[in-house]
Amino acid sequence: MLDFRPITIEAVEELLPFAKEQHTRSCDYTPGNLVMWARFMDYKYAIENGTLFISCKSQSDMQSEAFLAPVGKMKFKESIPLLQAYCNETGKELCLTAVPQEFVEELQEVLPDYTCNELENWSDYVYDIQKLATLQGKALNKKRNRYNKFITEQPNYIYHRCSDDEINSVVRFLAENRECQHNREENMRCYEHWQCMATVRNLLKYKQPAGVLYIDGKIAAFTLGEIFGDTLFVHIEKANHEIAGASEAINRLFVNDILSQHPELVYANREEDLGDPGLRQVKRAYNPIMMIQRYEMQAKQ
Repeated sequence: MLDFRPITIEAVEELLPFAKEQHTRSCDYTPGNLVMWARFMDYKYAIENGTLFISCKSQSDMQSEAFLAPVGKMKFKESIPLLQAYCNETGKELCLTAVPQEFVEELQEVLPDYTCNELENWSDYVYDIQKLATLQGKALNKKRNRYNKFITEQPNYIYHRCSDDEINSVVRFLAENRECQHNREENMRCYEHWQCMATVRNLLKYKQPAGVLYIDGKIAAFTLGEIFGDTLFVHIEKANHEIAGASEAINRLFVNDILSQHPELVYANREEDLGDPGLRQVKRAYNPIMMIQRYEMQAKQ
């Protein structure tokens, strides 16, 4: 039977090979995303026959257990029966959640009696990384103007890659710029806030590309991501919103920095909006070229 273990920072080395070989641009299989959201989503993992299995909470019902589609050497026709056997032995119903759209057709062949429903608010926003780097084109006029305003009003800004000796300063910046309150409705946002700080602390163990923006010696913005295949995944982007254009500046400066090291990149995945109206507006304003839709598959009642 599959042996599921909690996902922690120590699991990253085991997760990395699967992220490097993944055949989807969904953020769900990146180690940074899995570690950052491990406690909230109750992520656990098992590795069998060169294939990664992940159990988690259902994205449509956070009270129910579900599984990500297995990835690795085994085809779905081989890996799904292992999940079904696990569910049979543990008395659970097999439910696949956060299924990227490119997996759906093959999974439906293996699970013909399963319904497939789109998960609202969970689609990843994917962008042309070159356009994020230049902000050229009519669709990005507002973003370009805000960036130019920042450059004009903050001529003494300094951007550079985040180093280990800056981690405590970044954590303090994140703590001072929290965007949530302790209430039920803000549960996910509060978790995301605290996990941002935990993820930054883990830079010492897990070297994710990160950038920090200073104005007059004080942090104004911070961002952190991962690179797999032809895609930059942006997991964290936080800015002091009292500084006009700081968000646009950290985004553009970070992307250009990454491209200077990885000119082969084609896309940037800035992940989902989780139904937040403000976040949705910001992500749409950057003019995504595709949305990676997610689906949930479960047995017909």
